[in-house]
Amino acid sequence: MRDSVVPHLIIINALIWLASFRFPELPYLLAVHKEGEGLEWWQPFTYFFTHQSFWHLLANMVALWSLGPSVEAVLRKGGFLRLYLITGLGAGLMLAYLDPSPQPVLGASTSVSGVLAAFAYLFPRSQLVIFPLPFAFSAKTLAIGFGLISLMLFLWEPVMGGISHFGHLCGLVLGWVYMRWLR
Repeated sequence: MRDSVVPHLIIINALIWLASFRFPELPYLLAVHKEGEGLEWWQPFTYFFTHQSFWHLLANMVALWSLGPSVEAVLRKGGFLRLYLITGLGAGLMLAYLDPSPQPVLGASTSVSGVLAAFAYLFPRSQLVIFPLPFAFSAKTLAIGFGLISLMLFLWEPVMGGISHFGHLCGLVLGWVYMRWLR
């Protein structure tokens, strides 16, 4: 992990989350809003560095820590950072202009979903264990399953409990497209 981008991304996310204790309005200001409902030019660049709660931050950062180094080893620092930023920014623009949910969106889930797609593209047969399930999934099965669950939940109820299933789908698709474009 020496000279890795992943720990730096985790630190940035953690510092912004900690800053929200001093500046409670920060998550709302950095969240991506819908076009016509308070969207500011910077929000598609900032929403994926801020989180609503400790558990939200922890889940995204554990996934990034678990999947990111393997993807970064193949793409190198610059390629991995481009993947992370392109999936976050691209999904942010899609959330701002296409998401039917009126709620602002924040969190690294879009970029982490892009990293999951890249991991599954690069290492489709790798076995991953998702706590607390007692068995492993192939990376390809996990990515497809996560995408199908996100799609079903999005179609069932686009506005569901503060989780952006549309954002997860955008990140997965953009991550896969990025990898296809590279290869």
